[in-house]
Amino acid sequence: MTLLDADEKKELNEVGEDTWELFAAIEQSFAVDLGDYYALAGISVGELAETIRELAHYPAEESCLSAVAFYRLRRAFEALFNVPRTSIRPATPVGKVMPWRHRRAQWRRLEEHLGLTVPGLKYPGWLALLSFVTSTSLVILARELLGSKLGIVGIIVWSFALFLPSLVAFTPLARTLPPSCTTMGGLANVVLARNYAVFASQHGSPSEKGVLPELRQLVADETGTAFEEISSETRIPADLNIY
Repeated sequence: MTLLDADEKKELNEVGEDTWELFAAIEQSFAVDLGDYYALAGISVGELAETIRELAHYPAEESCLSAVAFYRLRRAFEALFNVPRTSIRPATPVGKVMPWRHRRAQWRRLEEHLGLTVPGLKYPGWLALLSFVTSTSLVILARELLGSKLGIVGIIVWSFALFLPSLVAFTPLARTLPPSCTTMGGLANVVLARNYAVFASQHGSPSEKGVLPELRQLVADETGTAFEEISSETRIPADLNIY
C-alpha cells in the first residue's frame, strides 16, 4: 500500500459527527461501552457484532425477540389507541393506525407508554423545500417593503440565515414515518434494534444469530440505508457514506 493509499483509507475511516452518533446509538441500544470510537474506525458490522456479544453477556435463549417486540407494540396500540389486536399484523401499515393528523401526539404517547427509544419522525422533502421558499420569500418581501438595495448574494445569504428558524417553525408538520417503519413489523424490528439490551436481558439473546441482525437494522436506520445493503462485511464509516 502506498502512502497515498494509506492517507485515503485513513480519511475514509475518520470518525466524524455522523459516525460518533452511530456508535453512541449502538452503545445505548446494546448497553455496552465500546471504548475509544477512533479505535473502532474501519471495523466491519460483523466484527462489531462479535465485540458487542463479548461485552454484553446476554443470557442465551432461543427466543424470537422480533416477535416479542411486535406483541409488545400490538398491546400498546390496543391500550393507547383502541386498535383491535386482531387488526394488527406485521404487514399492517403504521399510517393506517396512526393517521397523519394525530401522528406526532400519538408517537409521543407510544414512546412514553413503551418506555423505550422509538425512532423519530422525519422531515419530508417538501417540508424542507417549503421552509426554504418561505425564508426566501420573506427576504424578498422585506427588501420590497423597506426599499432595500439588497442584491442576489444578499438575498441568498439572508435566505439561508432564515432557513433554520423556518424549519423549526414547521417542525409540527414533520410527521413522515422512517422508511423502515412503514409497517408494524418494520416498526417492531427498529424498536428492537434501538432497545436490544432491554429485550435481551428479559428474554435472552439467540445464540446462533446473536446481535448481528439487529445491529444491521440499527446501522441501516441511523444512516438512512436500506437494510439489505448492510452486511457483516460493511465497514464503518467507509461503506456507509457518512463522516
